[in-house]
Amino acid sequence: MRRFCPSLTDLQAFEVAARHNSFTRAAQELCVTQGAVSKQVKHLESFLGVELFLRIRQGLVLTEAGRSYLKKIQSGLSQIEAATVELIAHQGQGGTLRLTCMPTFGARWLIPRLTAFMRVRPDIHVEFLPHRQGYDFSSPELDAAVRFGEGIWPGSGADYIVGRDVVPVGSPRLLGKGCENASELLSYPLLHHTSALEGWREWLDEAGCDTRRALEGARFDQYALLSQAAAAGFGIALIPRCLIEDELRDGRLTVALQAPVRARQGYYLCFPEQKANLPIVQAFRTWLAEVSRAAEPRVD
Repeated sequence: MRRFCPSLTDLQAFEVAARHNSFTRAAQELCVTQGAVSKQVKHLESFLGVELFLRIRQGLVLTEAGRSYLKKIQSGLSQIEAATVELIAHQGQGGTLRLTCMPTFGARWLIPRLTAFMRVRPDIHVEFLPHRQGYDFSSPELDAAVRFGEGIWPGSGADYIVGRDVVPVGSPRLLGKGCENASELLSYPLLHHTSALEGWREWLDEAGCDTRRALEGARFDQYALLSQAAAAGFGIALIPRCLIEDELRDGRLTVALQAPVRARQGYYLCFPEQKANLPIVQAFRTWLAEVSRAAEPRVD
């Protein structure tokens, strides 16, 4: 028994009365009598030991405590309602997977492949929450998130997707027939992603090149901008191959040098540890693992 959890009926009565500033209008919405709503709110105030409303001739006015309490319980009531509607709609099967995703990766790689998942699991709906919500898994509605990094985030599980296959690319007009060795790349301006500033240094080091100029050059905060800059002839960019498949196919970008160098960072599907075996999360993880292996075969 939850000793400090009040009656759901009392909470609903309070929430509706607070929205309308009226017991009468709350009663109309709840299809009960005005007296019943008033009694439920009084019962809640008695349970809390705090006055939630000031009763005045013009109607109801929330106290400071009532306003603060309302703000905190509204999201909880909404989540209970949403969970109930979802369960009724799906009858215990499937559901809604809510995730956040980096915009460029979502648009260029994930979204084009999601139709395959929808065919396999039509009972699971994927809902993209605003990317600005980030990766705060303390938010109960967030089930998973696509992150870029090395795959280690405390409190989160992480499945590698793609992205470690990076290639130096530029405009065919700039590169001509390309480079014969890695050191030739240093004769061109180097372009960088702000979240992977060590990318060029690590790539050049792996290729056995001088790394003293590895941090020089323009920086961009999205791979979409970085690829556009490279296609426009600004210089050479180091970009995950998975993000520029269309540009490589239609010739807007060309690979400057084919080299077997893999980056430390890539895209991962992250999820709170307590949701790792949730059926909808497990189904998405299983499908995504198959798709990622086909898109970027693993190298021993």
